[in-house]
Amino acid sequence: MRQSCKTPEATFVVYFTLAVLTTMGTLFGGDVHAGLSGLELDDDCFDLGDGITLRKTYAHLMAHFVMAFKPAPPGGFHPAPWKPATGGFTFDVSAELLVPAHLEKKFGSTVSVAKTVVFLLRLWVNPATTLPVFSNFPFAALPNTPDNQARLLPFEVQDRHFPLGVVGGRATPDALAWVKEHWAITQKLFQHNAEFALAVEAIDTGQFVQSTALALVSIWGALEALFSPSTTELKFRVSALIAAFLEPPGIERAKLQKEIAKLYDKRSAAAHGKPKHEPEDLLSSFNLLRRVLIAIITSGKVPSKNDLEGMLFGSYTADS
Repeated sequence: MRQSCKTPEATFVVYFTLAVLTTMGTLFGGDVHAGLSGLELDDDCFDLGDGITLRKTYAHLMAHFVMAFKPAPPGGFHPAPWKPATGGFTFDVSAELLVPAHLEKKFGSTVSVAKTVVFLLRLWVNPATTLPVFSNFPFAALPNTPDNQARLLPFEVQDRHFPLGVVGGRATPDALAWVKEHWAITQKLFQHNAEFALAVEAIDTGQFVQSTALALVSIWGALEALFSPSTTELKFRVSALIAAFLEPPGIERAKLQKEIAKLYDKRSAAAHGKPKHEPEDLLSSFNLLRRVLIAIITSGKVPSKNDLEGMLFGSYTADS
């Protein structure tokens, strides 16, 4: 069923810099509008709950390099002549994520909430989704907004060196319903569990890391943090506990444990400066961490040491 959403009026008070985005409450002193690229919505608008909405829009963010040759006067611009340089970046903003300012009291920073929703869109809908710009007004309203009132903050504008994507990758109502159901618990887990937060950062930023060896090490560092607080027998301990977490006892668990152990060998080689991995190994590691995170989010908790040992030895009883 198609949904309709009214465009709310946004307010602004003060502009904060990127350095304090995730620690301050509201970015502009009001609602936050996150411009998303690489996400195609089936419906014009989708309600994610608590006032958070996704809607179709269009904007084109561009930055082209230009060189000046004389110092700028105080408070002024560099005088001509200017010469264009090659390079720069552009993004087509195809969807707008509205995060109301009032959510700060319940869920923390509006930017943090926006990042959580984008993380889930990458995890469940399309990993090619990016958040290149924040605005204090709806993007459709910006052409008629005075320059001294509009605030635009570029955010994720770096290249994706290991770009992930799915065939189709459209944000259908069914796919967005999963995001709607799980964003609040994901935000809570992110705020209160350091190991989960590390895993989210590892998978969420892995596409942007230029070195595949560093991306591989960060993904496996996150898996180790979740599944092995001990520093001994890491390969077997991590591979066995991840397999136990993802599969019930049987042939499939044993098969998965061996596959994970082989991936861990690739991680070890990369961590010691002698990488032997192929792109498929990094992709498999991304997919393994994705499975783990989806299982954690679906269950609503990060498994404890007792949980994991119970799964491993067939005597699982979840901690209260």
